[in-house]
Amino acid sequence: MPAADTAHRSPVTVVGAGNWMLTHDRIGPLVLEQIEGRYGPEVELRTVGTHGLGLLDELRGQDLLLVVDACILGGEPGQVHVVDPDLDAPLGRQSSVHQIGPLEVLAVCSRLTPEALPARTRLLLVESDGLTEQGEQEACARVITELDREIGQWEQGQKSAMSQE
Repeated sequence: MPAADTAHRSPVTVVGAGNWMLTHDRIGPLVLEQIEGRYGPEVELRTVGTHGLGLLDELRGQDLLLVVDACILGGEPGQVHVVDPDLDAPLGRQSSVHQIGPLEVLAVCSRLTPEALPARTRLLLVESDGLTEQGEQEACARVITELDREIGQWEQGQKSAMSQE
């Protein structure tokens, strides 16, 4: 992405992946809807729908990238897996209900344009197999708690860096 496109972008990005039309795959957009206006201008909210490669457009070397997506990893419905991606692991079908998931996109980016990788990335993957509407709301609340924690840690790091200057 050219520098002109990244100059105005926020240092933190929350990406929601998924499809509103499919109840087992709407967790990303649902969380984005629920956190609209929750954070300041340093946090950008983006959606990539179900097109996994769309995540590549959101990788621009920002401080923090948080990706919310549905998954089927064999856990309990609504369980939230917080994953630090291992970009050196072999590519495979591990995380997403999409044809290419966030782990695969990040691994591809690390090999093709490593300078575009965020300084820190966390995947918040919600078990969607068997997820009820009530369970979906509870999972969203857990994801939002995790987002608050991650963004709060980033803000503390920013304050610490500024006080040391």
